[in-house]
Amino acid sequence: MNVLIERLDVLCKGLRLDALPPEEVYEKLTDGMTPLETIITFLEFQQTHRSNRATALRVKNARFPRIKTFDEYDFSQQDGVTADQMKRLCDFVWLEQAFNVCFLGAPGLGKTHLATALGYAATNAGYPVCFITLEGLINLLKTTEIKKSSRTRLTQIRRAALVIIDEMGFMPISKTEAHLLFSFVSSCYEHKSLIVTSNKSFDDWADFLGDPVIATAILDRLIFKCEIFNLTGDGYRIKHRQSIL
Repeated sequence: MNVLIERLDVLCKGLRLDALPPEEVYEKLTDGMTPLETIITFLEFQQTHRSNRATALRVKNARFPRIKTFDEYDFSQQDGVTADQMKRLCDFVWLEQAFNVCFLGAPGLGKTHLATALGYAATNAGYPVCFITLEGLINLLKTTEIKKSSRTRLTQIRRAALVIIDEMGFMPISKTEAHLLFSFVSSCYEHKSLIVTSNKSFDDWADFLGDPVIATAILDRLIFKCEIFNLTGDGYRIKHRQSIL
């Protein structure tokens, strides 16, 4: 039997199939199945294993700061977004149509949580996703000509079906940086979806972008096809503040 397993292992490697099934699957393959049933069960294992491995790679490449799910989010504590709305977005028809999603609101309302949970659901649905803060994106755009790592990451971001830009508006940026951001958003326009989180209302974007014309141009492309969620309520971190005393 060991000789047969070794031959099977060699054949799997030659065909670029995954490793041999675990013992419980192997026992199922040898437990009274017909030859055709054995082949089907073996190939189903290979398909599932390969799909799980591809999903794990998409999650790794997304570079989420941490994995978040909608089950962990307390929708009852916030206004402006519901569990049903997030569930409907998980059909990802909007992503296929290159629609965008914006989560706006004060710090601590869970904007990053919702964006990450939606992005994580997209990776599990088979879509390549990239997560990055605005500061990180600007740094990539500024250094792409001089750093190979920036070029590599930016290429990965441009190939993604969904890009999450977190913390838009937390820090002001220069006019030069605003122009770089405009070029990036324009390159995504109607080609890929963006999820943006911001603690600023759209009326305030001209201030942190430093140029009302650029702000208008960016918003024009961002919200033309966009689902916007204005979150209100008590900030989670303030509400659940812990004391050392």
